[in-house]
Amino acid sequence: MFRVENINVSYGIVHVLHDVNINVEDGECVALLGSNGAGKTTVLNTVSGLLNATSGNIFFHNEPVTGLPPSRRVELGIIQIPEGCKLFPFMTVTENLLIGASGRREAWKTKKASLKRVCELFPVLKERGNLHARLLSGGERQMLAMGRALMSQPILLMMDEPSLGLAPKAVIDLYATLKVLHDGGVTILLSEQNVQQALGIASRGYVLENGHIVIEGCSEDLLTSEHVKKAYIGI
Repeated sequence: MFRVENINVSYGIVHVLHDVNINVEDGECVALLGSNGAGKTTVLNTVSGLLNATSGNIFFHNEPVTGLPPSRRVELGIIQIPEGCKLFPFMTVTENLLIGASGRREAWKTKKASLKRVCELFPVLKERGNLHARLLSGGERQMLAMGRALMSQPILLMMDEPSLGLAPKAVIDLYATLKVLHDGGVTILLSEQNVQQALGIASRGYVLENGHIVIEGCSEDLLTSEHVKKAYIGI
């Protein structure tokens, strides 16, 4: 469904991604793991078109998308939830949700039905519909970011550090919702430092360090890897 082949990315003279290869099959949840600064966000921003690769290719449904602008990738169904949510703080919850449907023609046609489904998944968003996004709690902001992304009817949903800064209860609720989405057939690429939570939902994972993929495998193997346990789990 989606694959990254030998992607290299630089910020000026600084080479930050080195021949990165990632594959995500239809319906999978795949984790992209690593510490802060490992290059996870750069991978996601390159896939969504916010950054340009210096070399390599990105394929979506076996078609190259490497040179396409971000708006075209959104239209194809490649949707990213950025780290920190990046909501519109002085717009209401409902207005933020509707913006999520505006990037894809098909999503906009069915925005009312999508809004109903999102509010069923996140009842608090219906309750807070007329409230400015800036007034939400951290967990509610993450729900709104997820709801906004779902309004676009994503084919590939990419999430960047969704648990960052959340209270433990909010993290548990977040991952329960992710499991519901995954069980419902949403394909997910999940960038996380929270290794145990991410591998609890993902079937496979890639470990990124200093812009290199250093380990890849099924979740069970990664959780028992001595390298992963020492570097990311603390045991």
